[in-house]
Amino acid sequence: MAACDNSVTQWTSAPHAWWRRDDGSATIEAVLWMPFFLAAFTFVVDGTMIFHNHSQILRVVQDANRGLSVGRYDTEAETETEIEARLASVSPNTNATTSISAGVIRTTVTVPAADLDVIGMFAGLAAPTLTLTTQHFLEQ
Repeated sequence: MAACDNSVTQWTSAPHAWWRRDDGSATIEAVLWMPFFLAAFTFVVDGTMIFHNHSQILRVVQDANRGLSVGRYDTEAETETEIEARLASVSPNTNATTSISAGVIRTTVTVPAADLDVIGMFAGLAAPTLTLTTQHFLEQ
């Protein structure tokens, strides 16, 4: 009978002991901090993707300016069309403007900033458009 009384005492005192235990407190802290860590990770991923897309846009524009410089493209309009076509995977709303003045090819590309981030964390913080301007000497 004593064994039975001991198990009953265990079950009736279990809720009180459960409230007094502190061995799971680290789990609660981790759960409370998890959203902040996820938000920080999301900002890092979004910022990385914005810089990656920026470097990709820069590479495409510099290649097109070089192509116009060496005669691969005949006109500024053809260069603009090529830039917009090659950047369609980055942003379907890309706008390119190319001009030649005093032997310098100048291309300006504008892209909506919302098209550059993947997750959308910077959509409210970033400027509405990214404007990138490059120059290249005309070699002909």
